[in-house]
Amino acid sequence: MKKSEIKEIEPWGVNIPFIFLAIAYWALGSLSLPLNWSYHPYFMMLGAYALYFGMIQRLFFPAKNYLALHIASLIFLAIPIYYFQIIASITLAITEVKALLDLRSYGYNAKKLPINALVLSSPFASIITWLLYPNYWLLITPLLLYILGVNVGVFSVNLRTRPVFGLYQLPIFLIIISSYFFPILFPFIGVVYFLTIYRKTFTFKNTSAISSLLSLIVIPLLSLYFGDFVHAFTLGIMSTLFFSCITYSTSRYNYDKIVISIILSDLAYILRFFYFKISGILWVIAVLYFLYLIRDNFYLTSIKLGLSMRFIRMQKESHESP
Repeated sequence: MKKSEIKEIEPWGVNIPFIFLAIAYWALGSLSLPLNWSYHPYFMMLGAYALYFGMIQRLFFPAKNYLALHIASLIFLAIPIYYFQIIASITLAITEVKALLDLRSYGYNAKKLPINALVLSSPFASIITWLLYPNYWLLITPLLLYILGVNVGVFSVNLRTRPVFGLYQLPIFLIIISSYFFPILFPFIGVVYFLTIYRKTFTFKNTSAISSLLSLIVIPLLSLYFGDFVHAFTLGIMSTLFFSCITYSTSRYNYDKIVISIILSDLAYILRFFYFKISGILWVIAVLYFLYLIRDNFYLTSIKLGLSMRFIRMQKESHESP
């Protein structure tokens, strides 16, 4: 019997078009405030989802044989009508299922692989939440599932925290779901997260990792005083954890510098209650500096190969050296 041929896994920089889409929607969302448009929350949420769609596909389903699904999810997500976000979420879920089936066909034993249940459940949560649009508080749930799940790996490497996967992620999953029904639980998400991943060998050596973890803990707790849970999420959790995981996974040589964007984003949350315009400026600077740190990924060769040009040059120099 002839064995079926296994296609080579060739990655590409699927996240880059989604980063461009995120910046476009965040720009529109920012402009909507002085122009008195009513689309500010929708545009800002679309920007966050664009980062999410791009990064989950880059880290978990980056193969070029899913290119059609990648492009389809990008196109559907880019259309500012929420029905298309439902279709985009369905497309993302199909990509995940197809990738997992392919992984199984390659001979991998799922029981022996670490299962990031938080990350893998997020596309299906995205379908549900967009079906219930415009419930913006519910739209936060899939983003929380993804960014808290994916940063388990970032923290375990940089801070020597516990790499929790599978059922060990249950406390995090429960606090995320419960915070939707009982918003008063939201400020304690960071505390539960830290207690879940903490272990005695915890180290304070990496300032960027420490800053993003402190932001996850402190900013939601401050929302108990300020009373703004949504922006505590967008500025204290979503922005800082996306800055952290994207820089770490794409431009690791600049990871120590991302602490600046994290601090600026946290200050933006605090100052928005006292100096609103300055708060917005700080967040824009945080985003621009983040883009500067990952700029080596914006070349056509980088997008084609899924690698930063810095890494490509380093590989080329190592092959050319005697």
